[in-house]
Amino acid sequence: MNKNIKIALFTDCFYPGNGGTENVIKTLVPLFKNLDDEVRIYAPNYHIKRVNQNIDGFDVFRVPSLRLTDNDNIAFVSLVKKKLENDLVNFSPDIIYFLTAGPMAKWAVKFAKKLNLPLVATLHTKFKLAWYNSTKSHLITNFMLGNLKKFFNETTLASTLSQDAKNTLKSYGYNFDPIIIKNGISKSDTALTPFEINYTKNRFNFLFCGRLEKIKNIQFTLKALYKLKNDYNFVNFNFLIAGSGAYEKTLKRLVKKYNLTDNVVFLGFIRDKAKLNYVYSISELILFPSIFEMDSLVPLEASSFSLPVLALNGYACGERIEDNVTGFLSDYNLDAFTKRIYEIVTNPSLYEKVRSQTHNLKANTWEEIAKEYHFFFLNAIQKHNEDKQ
Repeated sequence: MNKNIKIALFTDCFYPGNGGTENVIKTLVPLFKNLDDEVRIYAPNYHIKRVNQNIDGFDVFRVPSLRLTDNDNIAFVSLVKKKLENDLVNFSPDIIYFLTAGPMAKWAVKFAKKLNLPLVATLHTKFKLAWYNSTKSHLITNFMLGNLKKFFNETTLASTLSQDAKNTLKSYGYNFDPIIIKNGISKSDTALTPFEINYTKNRFNFLFCGRLEKIKNIQFTLKALYKLKNDYNFVNFNFLIAGSGAYEKTLKRLVKKYNLTDNVVFLGFIRDKAKLNYVYSISELILFPSIFEMDSLVPLEASSFSLPVLALNGYACGERIEDNVTGFLSDYNLDAFTKRIYEIVTNPSLYEKVRSQTHNLKANTWEEIAKEYHFFFLNAIQKHNEDKQ
């Protein structure tokens, strides 16, 4: 691949977290190693005194962290600044890469400047939504967005996951033109482990899979299902929710409020991949009206099971989908989304046609994505060297 690269990867999100950014890191780092690149991860310890330094072969430097909000990813690194700097110098990276915009990104920027190293970043998250959801403060959110703007404008090059993400980064004040490197698709692993699920048989099975947070817009789906029952008199369905999170209690209250207790099944977080595959296999349509995701992995995983997705037109999750061909799209309003659900469940020929083509969702393999990042890093190193001259 022309040149082996030593990458210092700074992130506020890593094991034992289970979000999208964590999963991308866990997927890409071994593939970088397959390209003979060397990666050292700099991540918080999440207040765990004896958190493992090396997880499944990952080379990790843990930074003490301090819990300040409901978000665990708040690193407090000033007490170990010198130790962190010494470790970086000993590692001697060719490039510093950050994937989040919290305290670890701040230190990535600081050390890249001090050590005169190229700095790159990927925007994985709609931080404005995430930070406001966490802090409920416009003042704090705007302050943090100001920091994000500074961080990204210090980079040699930046990337995003989708056109929606690119527009978002520009709206935050990034002054340049980021490239788009989308998430990849894993080689099909369809091993199933059936397990007992307390749901009503012979119903149409809708599915949501992911963290249970307000910004995931699951409450919008519940409102649509309420309208589906009451305005369209379609009652013969289950809505399976696979995931956990702080918003679960609120969702359960909404289920009662909308009289959906007989329809909604909370499955909790399913760590076992084969069990999650089983949930995909018994589901028939993923309801995914997210305006938060940059490039969700869920539609790609679902495509292995010929499981179509209903997403929103004009947002990142809908960018891969060709409406009525490889999935379904809806405008972002409650009436349109409800009507679209009804059209899908009452038109078997359209549904089966789309289901048979979900495997055609546009996606490169993770191995191909790792090569794209490798050349992204090489280009940044070259640009940094040219700028120094």
